[in-house]
Amino acid sequence: MFDLRPYQQTAVDAVRDSFRAGRRRPLLVAPTGSGKTVIFSYITASAAAKGNRTLVLVHRAELLEQCHRSLSQMDVPHGLIASGLTPDRSHLTQIASVQTLVRRFDRVMAPDLIVIDEAHHATAGAWASVLAQYPEARVLGVTATPQRLDGKGLGQVFDDLIRGPEVTKLIDEGYLCKPVYYAPKTVDLTGVHMVAGDYNRAEVAERMDRPTITGDAVIHYRKYAEGQPCIVFCTGIKHAEHVAQAFNASGYRFKVIDGTLAKEERARRVLDLSTGALQGLVSVDIVSEGFDLPCVSTAILLRPTASLSLHLQQVGRVLRPSPGKPRAVILDHVGNCRRHGLAEEVRDWSLDGIRKRSKRGPQDDVADTRQCPECFAVHTPSPACPQCLHVYEIKDRIPDVVDGELEELKAREAVRSRKREQGTAQTLEDLIRVGKARGMKNPYGWAHNVFKARNSKR
Repeated sequence: MFDLRPYQQTAVDAVRDSFRAGRRRPLLVAPTGSGKTVIFSYITASAAAKGNRTLVLVHRAELLEQCHRSLSQMDVPHGLIASGLTPDRSHLTQIASVQTLVRRFDRVMAPDLIVIDEAHHATAGAWASVLAQYPEARVLGVTATPQRLDGKGLGQVFDDLIRGPEVTKLIDEGYLCKPVYYAPKTVDLTGVHMVAGDYNRAEVAERMDRPTITGDAVIHYRKYAEGQPCIVFCTGIKHAEHVAQAFNASGYRFKVIDGTLAKEERARRVLDLSTGALQGLVSVDIVSEGFDLPCVSTAILLRPTASLSLHLQQVGRVLRPSPGKPRAVILDHVGNCRRHGLAEEVRDWSLDGIRKRSKRGPQDDVADTRQCPECFAVHTPSPACPQCLHVYEIKDRIPDVVDGELEELKAREAVRSRKREQGTAQTLEDLIRVGKARGMKNPYGWAHNVFKARNSKR
């Protein structure tokens, strides 16, 4: 059997424990770059070895190919259900494009297990149709971001949330690169409307597709990531074409990658980036999910988004380690890092989604970050910038407030600190230790209540 990393084995064991405990639809949450495909492929291989039928659902051709490679490496015979392919129904394991499957239910045997890749999409119509078609099947969802675009949770589909490793742990153990963030400018989004939980694409494109912004992106790429393999995230095809033209005019080799290209051409451009024939790909909705090219070390964010899921997917594309890649560089020209936080931030994921913030607009900084006025690095709060070592003045760290306001600020920070501490406690034993450290009279009862609330059926 395929050898898993220690944290991957822990995740597999947690999924098995969830099913043994009577859960029917657990959701595994693990960061981009942690190897979620490897984890669920291992579970699929085990199911096949026991004679169980497994149906793996994906929604992109790139994800289908990724699953195909992973199962092949584990010597798991499988069929492919996708447009243009003739399905082989003789295998216990099938990988299916959800868009194709909903038109071919009569060609698929009822599965014992359904695996949903990128499960934050699972509330959409096609996915719901598949789950309704096979109500007796157990379901495993995997995602890096367990919430919908609009911030709502996935409790209507899944009944147990399993936390995988934190990004900080993977960085410390060398499984991910340490990211460095720079945010030279933030585009003014005042007046931009919201559509289906994110900024209106046409309005955002009008704000972003300007020579001054594109020129700024080229300047900062040259300053912080000169010649390094790069992905640029854009708002639309015209915007992407203009950005590629600007980089090429400055002496770099960049090409656009989007859904209008043939599959073979997309693959060719990705290969060119990996070999150095290209220095950058300018993406429109292509490499946010399922893109696995460790050599890419720089992400340029030119697409503002109100979606935490999309933000973490994009940033996560450049965190995979590679020989000669000491760090990952994030050049954020749209304020996404200040809006949503850094990739390594510990988040209190829940099947209930995220609590909506009141009295805040899309321009407000809501994440616990600080930006250096000298080099524009964005980082977690600290007395000095970790990149250029600029020391912040004390008046910047402690605002001039009256005693009552200062106490309120201290209280809010204490609450945030306690939430972060509690969020990192992933097991019952971890929670008990937190309770003891806080001096609780009954840390065991508190820990059991918190643990039960996390894992109870929603």
